[in-house]
Amino acid sequence: MRPTAVLRHPLLAAMLMLPGLLVMSTASLACGEPEAGEADLPVFGYIEDIAVRALDREMRAKIDSGATTTSIDARDIEEFEKDDEEWVRFTVAERESDEAVTLERPVSRTVKIKRHGRDSQKRYVVELALCLGDKWVAEEVSLTSREQFSYGLLVGRNHMAGHLLIDPSKKDLQTSRCD
Repeated sequence: MRPTAVLRHPLLAAMLMLPGLLVMSTASLACGEPEAGEADLPVFGYIEDIAVRALDREMRAKIDSGATTTSIDARDIEEFEKDDEEWVRFTVAERESDEAVTLERPVSRTVKIKRHGRDSQKRYVVELALCLGDKWVAEEVSLTSREQFSYGLLVGRNHMAGHLLIDPSKKDLQTSRCD
């Protein structure tokens, strides 16, 4: 069909232009003004030192918007019962020293992680508070060995949503300022 033929059919012309208009409007939203409250959120780099309240110290962390749930490098994970509830005991080791902290927490839930080419893995999920900017945010954290990863803490979207923004080109933009 010749271009002049398209102009004779306004409906056809509109249908051909619609995808371009959608892309342009979506791009303008992404580059537009921040939503209400966003301007007040602290900006984190993709790597930060994050305080973990239960450990009473900071951990080097990857801030990962691609991860749904936060996970922590937990070792020696043991399930036990306390007051007729399922609890878990686990150890978090400091990577730069030999210091380790053993924690006990009620189990929020368990998840079954399907892994490509390997057996599925059962993971315990507990609630832990992380210092994000100047406030403690308590959310679910999955317990798993992260020794093959560079960072012992991976902060997922569950902890981030509504609490911080990420600049993936930078690191070490924040310091923990929680009381």
